[in-house]
Amino acid sequence: MDNLMLASVFSMAGLAILFAAILGVADKKLKVEEDPKVDAINHLLPGVNCGACGFLSCHDFAEHIVAEGVDPGKCRVVEAEAKQKICEISGIEGGESHQEIPLVHCAAETEQKEPIAEYNGIKTCLAANLNFSAGIACQYACLAFGDCVRECPFGALVMENGLPKLDQEKCTGCGKCATTCPKGIIKMQAKKREKLFYVSCSSHDTVLRTRQVCKVGCITCGICVKLSQEGFFELTDNLSNADYSKQDKPEEIEKIQAKCPTKVIKTI
Repeated sequence: MDNLMLASVFSMAGLAILFAAILGVADKKLKVEEDPKVDAINHLLPGVNCGACGFLSCHDFAEHIVAEGVDPGKCRVVEAEAKQKICEISGIEGGESHQEIPLVHCAAETEQKEPIAEYNGIKTCLAANLNFSAGIACQYACLAFGDCVRECPFGALVMENGLPKLDQEKCTGCGKCATTCPKGIIKMQAKKREKLFYVSCSSHDTVLRTRQVCKVGCITCGICVKLSQEGFFELTDNLSNADYSKQDKPEEIEKIQAKCPTKVIKTI
């Protein structure tokens, strides 16, 4: 019996050694040599794998830069000096890029959110959204449990009075907060000018319903549209929307902003 056990052990050990040798040979034979440019560029990238560039990881992005000439400027996190080095290594010029800013399309702070029920469920936006919006009357309101804050890898968001507040110095525009929000009220927008104007509301409810559930929501009065001769704003599906391509006259937009009855037009 002992001899049989020893034979089994030695047989298994022998097979393990054989398979290890086969794998070792296969690794050397089938190994694909990576372009050294990819490794060099990958080391210059931030390594956060945020996905804001549209690729799976920083290494994947580096491979596409080398193989396809993808613009290094697609990385919103990389520093200017590193970006310049990447352009030199890859032999391509980085195009113009603007910081992406997360815009929170909700202006209702904690005391302004009308409740219809008390929520005692899991304290996350994802869970609350599945449970009648945590008892908040406005179905478009920020749920305020901070999923976006926890998801941000750079600490650029904090919750204040029931709304996420942005620290522009820390924000890289990776977009994780926007993809995390189950309500979809966080939208990424390129900040091409010193001031960016937007409508801090997502409600498509009727005027009557909006007035019932929110004191700071867009009531589609149309003042912003009537006053903006150049089409700074437009009304669509019971909601005013800013045209971000027409914000080169901030003084005129500020005059319109001051006329908004619910002060829902915000600046960042």
